[in-house]
Amino acid sequence: MPSVCSRVLPALLLALSLAACAQKPAAEPASPLSGLSSTYTDPYAWLETPDSPDALAWVARQNQRTLAELTQDAPLSDFISTATLLAHEASEEGGSGALPSGGAVDGKDPAVTTIDGVRHVYAGSNCYGTVDPDAPPPAPGADPVVMGRTCLVSLSRTGEDAVEVREYDPVAKAYVPGGFHLPYAKQTVVWLDHDTLLVARGWDSSDAALTRSGYPYVVKVVQRGQPLDQAHEIFQGRVTDTSVSPAIFRDRQGHRAIVLVRRPSYFTTEHYLVEGRHTLKLGLPPLAELAVLANGQLVVKLGQDWQTASGRTFPAGSYVSVDLDAARHDPAKLKAAPVYLPGPREAVTNLVKARSHLVVTSDENVRGRLTVLTRVDGGWKTTRVDLPDMSAVSIKSSSEDKDKLTVTVAGFLTPQAVWSVDLDSAAATLVKAGSPGFDASPYTVDQWQAVSTDGTAVPYFIVHRKDMVLSGDNPTLLTAYGGFNLSRLPTYSATIGKLWLDRGGVYVVANIRGGGEFGPAWHEAALKTHRQKSFDDFTAVARDLIQRQVTQPARLGISGGSNGGLLMGVALTQHPDLWGAVAIKVPLLDMLRYEAIAAGSSWVAEYGSVSVPEERAFLASISPYQRLDPTRTYPETLIMTATHDDRVGPGHARKFAARMEALGKPVLFYESDEGGHGTRGLDDAARARGPALELAYFASRLMPRHAERPAGGQVVAGAAD
Repeated sequence: MPSVCSRVLPALLLALSLAACAQKPAAEPASPLSGLSSTYTDPYAWLETPDSPDALAWVARQNQRTLAELTQDAPLSDFISTATLLAHEASEEGGSGALPSGGAVDGKDPAVTTIDGVRHVYAGSNCYGTVDPDAPPPAPGADPVVMGRTCLVSLSRTGEDAVEVREYDPVAKAYVPGGFHLPYAKQTVVWLDHDTLLVARGWDSSDAALTRSGYPYVVKVVQRGQPLDQAHEIFQGRVTDTSVSPAIFRDRQGHRAIVLVRRPSYFTTEHYLVEGRHTLKLGLPPLAELAVLANGQLVVKLGQDWQTASGRTFPAGSYVSVDLDAARHDPAKLKAAPVYLPGPREAVTNLVKARSHLVVTSDENVRGRLTVLTRVDGGWKTTRVDLPDMSAVSIKSSSEDKDKLTVTVAGFLTPQAVWSVDLDSAAATLVKAGSPGFDASPYTVDQWQAVSTDGTAVPYFIVHRKDMVLSGDNPTLLTAYGGFNLSRLPTYSATIGKLWLDRGGVYVVANIRGGGEFGPAWHEAALKTHRQKSFDDFTAVARDLIQRQVTQPARLGISGGSNGGLLMGVALTQHPDLWGAVAIKVPLLDMLRYEAIAAGSSWVAEYGSVSVPEERAFLASISPYQRLDPTRTYPETLIMTATHDDRVGPGHARKFAARMEALGKPVLFYESDEGGHGTRGLDDAARARGPALELAYFASRLMPRHAERPAGGQVVAGAAD
């Protein structure tokens, strides 16, 4: 599940001006839950409390049983050692994340530091500095001289969304004595100037300034050296909002826009431009995000069709520009100009600015593209950059002081490579090829499509041996996400290559509705009560693989995490006969209580709410926790979660495993006490443990016993497990 939190007057005068705006033991197994009545008794609700002693004792017993079983059924130690080695090599290749200017505050790992005896994990930085007006002009291609550069470093204790923020000197490679220090919380912090911050967070220990989703909705101005309880409030949203956060946009021409972003729901926004003592609500559509400020123009990404004040309509998925001065003069009636209009099978993913150009990344038929935009005669000329196909393209670094940037390109069989792009010529040069973690020469990648229940074509990638025999007996691992407008793109995984493909497996990634692969409409097609379309798409891909004789149910495993974990739970309960093994990771599974667990209430715009009768009826009809049926046969299921997941929470996974066990269904459960909803902050061994457990489980359940296919070789009869 994606996180909500991501990102001239003298400072004190501006701050004052802005301030004027203002423990239960386990119960006996109950009868099956129908999920169809307005209320029900949940015998496993006690497992929702992450750090409950009773819950943690239950977790310890489950972990012990799962590890013992996988150790007996699969070469688990080999899987773990191989995955750890590959994780270490990936860290050495790409870096595990470093403090600004590469400085480690203590220890050997630049991503880890210890504060007052507590281990913290680097979670990002936000730096501020001003160009020295007395310095000579920089040489062509060089950076200008920056005065007083200082950084805010976000530090997480275990990889969760909450962070502690400290000021860091990238030259001294040390925290600034007496510098800015914001205690642990879910928070968004931006620089107003060298001595002033705009901060959204909970402002006391009672969490009174947090929304029901657990995110901040009060923004204050914090001066250097000022106690937090003396900060000046400039904006307050509502407790029913998802969040409120500040943002600062600047351009090379000296324009600055101070913006407050209120999110009434997960996807909808209201943008307020701060002007002196006033906030001006911009007349942007609800589904819109500000991207950059360039040449006095606010560039906006549209999540819906928008008819502007001039009467022109721009399609969803477009980038358009709004003049900042005009917005200040008449914020309610905005006019816009086109910047980038994607094609019918294209989804834009990012836009950055360089010295003389804008650069857009997009996915065209789920293949990464990079496009340079150049201002010509009041419009934008587009030039496509030639990069490897069947890959994912991401911007690694860019600067508005240069007309060059670096991008990363990776595919299922091609490790991440770094390319340098000259924006004036739109020419790309390979700077560093990635180091392969496995021999990819025996394999190939195809893009096929299935037809869903309503006739919609659903594409999917299949990674397989070039000499794959369509016998219906290939061990196949199918994964998808299908939510929150997020796309599943080609991704390199040496672990999948070494521990799955090299053992004779086939790997499949499905691009189902609910994701962002084809723009906003692809996402909106599976919102709320229409979500069955996403589930049907996934089932259609599975049936297509079986029909093409790639595999059969006994050899077909499925895996997904977060929203993908919900997808796996629905696939398990709706079509248990289609799967030979199922892995459900950091999932949502109790859809009748998801709004009351962790940050669940922030996702009502995606899933719907039990407070709306029609939506509650649909949620009850698909909620995996309630739909477990004591009369049906289910494949053995592996459920994985993390104690410190403060986004989805471990309760969904725990309760589902407990119900399966109580109903006599085969289930394995493993909960990590390291990390949060993802792998941020984990060392190599911890980061490798989850994939190793998962692939050992799939290998032991889907691959014929005593048969193993070495890399590029033949099946070896009688090889040891």
